Amino acid sequence: MSRVTDVKTRISSVELLATLKKSYSYRELSSILGLSAPILSRYVRGHVLPSASRSEKFIATFRERLLRKIVTDQVRITADGSYDISGVTSNVGLLRQVAKVVYSEFSLVPVEKVLTMEVDGIPLAVEVAGEFNVNLAVARAEKDLGVEEFFEQKVVYSPSSVKYLYLPKNAIKKGEHILVVDDMVRSGTTIEALARLAERARAKIVGIFMIASLDQSVQKLKSRLGLTCQIESLVTLEQKARHYNF
Repeated sequence: MSRVTDVKTRISSVELLATLKKSYSYRELSSILGLSAPILSRYVRGHVLPSASRSEKFIATFRERLLRKIVTDQVRITADGSYDISGVTSNVGLLRQVAKVVYSEFSLVPVEKVLTMEVDGIPLAVEVAGEFNVNLAVARAEKDLGVEEFFEQKVVYSPSSVKYLYLPKNAIKKGEHILVVDDMVRSGTTIEALARLAERARAKIVGIFMIASLDQSVQKLKSRLGLTCQIESLVTLEQKARHYNF
């Protein structure tokens, strides 16, 4: 490990501990990580950095044992029976940790741009693009003022609900390797539309990631798109909440 990587890992572990502290007490973290509360407090407060080996252990424990639980605990079912994951998408520290996991999961593929849909997918997509050090492309439900040329994709959510997505033609270049990112997938209709926009731009989708998805939605999406790339959902939710075709 280079010196720069060493320092980045140690700083990342402190950011991670600060994020965990919002969900766990020092006593709980002490039990999970096997360190005393005073030591953990010194790390969280930034008084001292953990060693590289200890930092790697923190990160591994978080990803293997804690991340999915923390995300799932932030999901709420609204009064009308739909899932609400705004507790995740509005938590900058947690999104940053999710983005690091995305980088790890897709680090072996050549990501050159991140593509998402307004509005809810943007916070995570910004963090993911930052991790990969690439630019972000955003599809919108309305044409941007001042932009003359767009790729356009029809989206049928239901027989009575038909919309269009627009992506500026200069947002994605021919041949670019695209990672598609969204907050939640229910039926996969929006992700499919994003994939079609990338195809219209003659770009190549190298991966798809979403924070949450409903049962079987990822499998159905793979079947419809016919893609061989990696498609990952951090957590899977039961189809007991009200269903929307997004």
